[in-house]
Amino acid sequence: MKKFLLSCLVALACIGAQAQFFGVDTDKLNTLFNGLNKLPHDNAVMILKSTLNTLSNDPKAYRKAVEIIERMGNPADSLHNEVLYTEGLKTITSSFVLGASELDRPKLLLEMAQKNNSGSKATDIQYVTADGNTRHLLDGDKPKLIFFNDLDCDACTKAKQAMAASQTIKAAVEQGKLQVIAIYTGTSEKAWKKAEYPAWVTCGWDKTQQVEGDEAYVLPTTPLFYLLNSDNTVLIKNEPSLSRMEKAVEAMTTSTEASSIKLAKLLYSIK
Repeated sequence: MKKFLLSCLVALACIGAQAQFFGVDTDKLNTLFNGLNKLPHDNAVMILKSTLNTLSNDPKAYRKAVEIIERMGNPADSLHNEVLYTEGLKTITSSFVLGASELDRPKLLLEMAQKNNSGSKATDIQYVTADGNTRHLLDGDKPKLIFFNDLDCDACTKAKQAMAASQTIKAAVEQGKLQVIAIYTGTSEKAWKKAEYPAWVTCGWDKTQQVEGDEAYVLPTTPLFYLLNSDNTVLIKNEPSLSRMEKAVEAMTTSTEASSIKLAKLLYSIK
């Protein structure tokens, strides 16, 4: 890990020199930002901010970095990283490199990105269960894996099937260490009532459309997973990979770390 951190710092120095004399190579910026996924949380954030600071004297190179950071907010992009996306937008909107009109978009993106951000308390919503009862998302004192899905989505169907076959998640539920809540975000009650989920999953419907209509949760796409600690602190948000969630659930349920924020940082580097 120390060797990889050193290589990132060397790459940052090279990019700074290029920006000053020759212009920045976008591919090298992509490589540097993608590599941050392999570093511990605090080191990754530090290098991201240092990169933007290094490029601040070259507006053209800085704008390239801004474009790359925007990609980090797209779950379908190989650079997807919600933590660095938010931290990058914070740095961009607090600097004076971009003009006032150019900052409108990053400010709007930051406002959306900060909803249910890692380390913050999750937003509570109401949902309806198959028996007609109304429940709250944050009820209970167990860690929660929330599966936001749409029944018209092929990827959601595949994710649901994969989740049903996951022994890691199923075992955590059966051992009382986790609650899994599948929230259907669509509008068809008829389709929802026909849907089948594993027996150990709490099946809910966002009947009042708090997710889509009120943007209680900003979902760029579906399916997406959220992982909450027992105190309803967000550990991971907008994650499309069930494989990563399985690893995170296993790490969370075996960790002795009591602080939710420290646990979120620990889970950051799980891929």
